[in-house]
Amino acid sequence: MQNRSKSCLVCGGVLLGLVFIFCGTGSKDPVVVQVNNVPITKGEILQSLPQAIAPGQESLVVQECVDGLVNRELFVQEAIRLGLDSVIAYPLELEKKALVIYELFAAVGREAKPVTAQELERSYKLLGEEVHCRLIAVWDRTLAESLEQELRRGANFESLATQFSIHPSQEVGGDMGYVRLYNIDEPLRSAIMGLKPGEWTRPVFFDSSFQIVLLVDRRAVDPPLPPFGEIKQRLEEQIKISRQRQVANEYVQNLRQRLVYNPAGLEIFYKPVDSITPADKEVWVAVRDSAKYVKVGRLLHIARRFPPELDTAIRTYAIKRAIEDDLMYEDGLKRGLDRVPSVVRQLERVRRRLLYETLYNRMITSQIEVTEEEVRDYYQQHRDRYPGNNFEGVFPLIRNNIFSQRRDARFQEYLSELRARANIRSDQRRLEELVRERKNRQKQKNGGEK
Repeated sequence: MQNRSKSCLVCGGVLLGLVFIFCGTGSKDPVVVQVNNVPITKGEILQSLPQAIAPGQESLVVQECVDGLVNRELFVQEAIRLGLDSVIAYPLELEKKALVIYELFAAVGREAKPVTAQELERSYKLLGEEVHCRLIAVWDRTLAESLEQELRRGANFESLATQFSIHPSQEVGGDMGYVRLYNIDEPLRSAIMGLKPGEWTRPVFFDSSFQIVLLVDRRAVDPPLPPFGEIKQRLEEQIKISRQRQVANEYVQNLRQRLVYNPAGLEIFYKPVDSITPADKEVWVAVRDSAKYVKVGRLLHIARRFPPELDTAIRTYAIKRAIEDDLMYEDGLKRGLDRVPSVVRQLERVRRRLLYETLYNRMITSQIEVTEEEVRDYYQQHRDRYPGNNFEGVFPLIRNNIFSQRRDARFQEYLSELRARANIRSDQRRLEELVRERKNRQKQKNGGEK
């Protein structure tokens, strides 16, 4: 039977360091059980144990945990033997894409410049002051400049905001209330900081519009901030997160500039999937990096997720997101992020879970059938448990109970077959050491709580 270490080598030579554990060469994580020469270590068992165990139940809980890990390993090994890696290839690739994209954003975030001491001090001062402003926002630069001229000629700011602004504050004459300077993004913040109460900015391009801001008042925050030393660390972390988010947003914007969409190709997805013709499938939807064509046929699996009556804007958004995800995935692979140890470990965990679930479904769940006649017979034999004459109402409950009983019985039967063919060796001494260690840890924890 193919073992776990060999399967890891097949999937890319990952976790090579664990080979030493498999071979039992003086690792710091001792082997407690071997299943067909594949180890289950003390560390794996400790990670699987519940946080709290009732006193006196340690041996039972540890043994149940070990049995569960052995059973799972048997299922995974059998799934590998039956060639189910090919069955899970597509969902595993989707999981890999998600992990690589997640790691890509983490890598992009790490490219944000570090926070300096001067920036921390400046941010602290900005947190300590708030401003009361009114705002006029319009799409057109010419209109913004014209409104600014009207203000110079004595026009009322509130009236112009009510009449022309596209900002939600338009209904209250552009009144933004009091806002901390720290919470106002650049370049608007710098423009406001140079004002005196009663003055306004020239049109500033901000948030996709041209904005004019009137400073009504400025004041220190009340209550005042804690001393700088008390919030310095929290403030630094907040700035780091903000910068990472900004760098990630810039990355996405740059990525979207690498894409050109074909409206005719997107419109094909407005039709029911079954009505899309072979000719439609050859129509290109997007050009990536001025060279790569993405055709309708490649994206049909996305379109099938949405019913025809769904809003076309949502469907188009999903199609574009799928294309963007593909491009990010390619970027992540070029950076070698699929080989990052955390990604490799997580992907191997996902692979093993999918193998287990696929075999479980094939050999356990799909083997069970409960007919309506069987449910009706059970209902007639146990009428005392179901008062009233409502067979339809209790049908799902009875069927689920019968199904669960048969599933559990089939699981035990199949598991017995696997165990009968397996070579399972336990190190009883290490198992007893693990139980004692867990008992001592539980005592220390209980003592600390007292």
